[in-house]
Amino acid sequence: MSAASNIHSLLARLLPERVITPPAAVGKRQRLFAGVGLPSQRSLLVSRLDEASDLQAVYRDLRLQALQGNVAALNDLGWIWLNGKYWRADTVLAGHLLRMAALQGSAAAWFNLGQQHYFGKGVEPSYVQAAECYRQAFERGMLHAAAALGDLLEEEVCDGGLEWQVDPAQAYQWFLRGAEQGEARCRFEVGYRLMHGLYVQAELKPALYWLELAAAAGVVQAAEELAVHFSSRDKVRYEQWRDRAVQMGSTLALTMKLEDQIHP
Repeated sequence: MSAASNIHSLLARLLPERVITPPAAVGKRQRLFAGVGLPSQRSLLVSRLDEASDLQAVYRDLRLQALQGNVAALNDLGWIWLNGKYWRADTVLAGHLLRMAALQGSAAAWFNLGQQHYFGKGVEPSYVQAAECYRQAFERGMLHAAAALGDLLEEEVCDGGLEWQVDPAQAYQWFLRGAEQGEARCRFEVGYRLMHGLYVQAELKPALYWLELAAAAGVVQAAEELAVHFSSRDKVRYEQWRDRAVQMGSTLALTMKLEDQIHP
């Protein structure tokens, strides 16, 4: 019997016929969401669940899809049980489902396993395990995992019993890998470090290149950084990035613009 067949035979025993929804006041479901991880199709699934009048019907459909071999549905069920937003959390079951989806190549499931190990939801917290899961997710196409791994490699550990070694140079390499493949936040992180010489030699031209790409993709911090940089160097470019940042909702850029109007 193949590994996939083994997995699917286990699912019929693991997945209950019904789910236990959280208690709710009349007309309003209680939300117990912790914001951990990602579903496979975020906007579609969340909208469907948020608008559902019958969560049991949605669950039955997801369960059937998972039993028929839909790996995305398997990950999504794991994600829901991990967080407990739509029905009562079961982190042990979530871990089983996510591992099954990960073994079948789901980048989202690898990322969610990383989140489970990072936050210690149903397992002992482990940055080492989280880092490996993020790496697996990135290798399978989830570019956001490079940013998560870069953040992790720069994070100081307060728990003396948690095995981990901060490595800012390696973090930069992960941000760079994500940036080179188009991940917007990674592009900001690379540009910011090159601009200020954080763990790398400062280089203005590539710093501006990465920051402009990040800002164009909607990263407000990148537009702010460009506005600050050009504020004493190039009036036209300063106003361009300041106003772009304002449009993106930056309070810093709005303050800069107000001050420019008061002191032209």
